[in-house]
Amino acid sequence: MSRTPLVAALLLLAALPLRAQNGGDDKGAVLVAASTVRADVDQLHDAVASPAYDETAVRGRAAAFFDGVPSRTPYFRPAPRVMDREPVDGHIGTIDGMIDEAQKRWDLYKLTSAEVPDAKLDAAIAYAKDLRGQKRVDFDAKLPENQMGEFRYSKDKTDDGVIKLNARLTLLATRIGEAFSYATLVHEAAHAKARSEGRLKPETTIDNEIEAYRVQYLWLKVIDPRAERMIVMHSTLKLHLQLHPEDQISRLSVTYLEHLLQLWDTKGEDAALKELVEKLGYTNDGGVTPGATPIRA
Repeated sequence: MSRTPLVAALLLLAALPLRAQNGGDDKGAVLVAASTVRADVDQLHDAVASPAYDETAVRGRAAAFFDGVPSRTPYFRPAPRVMDREPVDGHIGTIDGMIDEAQKRWDLYKLTSAEVPDAKLDAAIAYAKDLRGQKRVDFDAKLPENQMGEFRYSKDKTDDGVIKLNARLTLLATRIGEAFSYATLVHEAAHAKARSEGRLKPETTIDNEIEAYRVQYLWLKVIDPRAERMIVMHSTLKLHLQLHPEDQISRLSVTYLEHLLQLWDTKGEDAALKELVEKLGYTNDGGVTPGATPIRA
């Protein structure tokens, strides 16, 4: 005798989560564990495959099972899913704190990630630490509010140059943490490393910025692989500003995070990075268009 249609129906039933059907209304249905329903399906499957049961017996068992479906609703307990959050404790940021925190995150990434660490990011992280040891990284309170960092170098030398970070980063770190404040430092360190290799020139500013922003993007992937931490901080700070609109540090932090999220959206791709760099006002004469963007680097 042929049981193919019944077997197909049972297999389909086993593959799909069951819902109680009672004129489209689950009211009154008894919740049962999915494993219980699965066990019933397995018994029917075994009955179909066993020569000890004829077709009449199999149909009887199947009818009893299907007749009971409208009165039972399998329930499934989804695995808990909590948004990833940056552990911000509100302490004032420092350059040494940023570098130390970055090194911890980078070491952990190299130990736990299946991806090959990017060579340029690795070089920028190491170079930032070296420059700090040479006292060539410092805060500058005179940088414009929308310029978070700058690499200043001589036209005639490739072995000098200093990184200046916006002093406001010390306060932004109280809202977003030192690992995210470090995103600016690693950007400028990528410039400094390129200069030491003779590749940083005013006439190639756009290409220089594409390289540095890609390194910065890769850093964000290390500390926030799904961008959840940035999204949570951004939404939390936006809610905070509704209650405290006078909080200028949180306001600037929101702007900074929006800049990082714009960078995240490029996915580190050349064309998207070039579009972002030009939108930010960079030109191939070594300068930037004043007031072109709320935040740079």
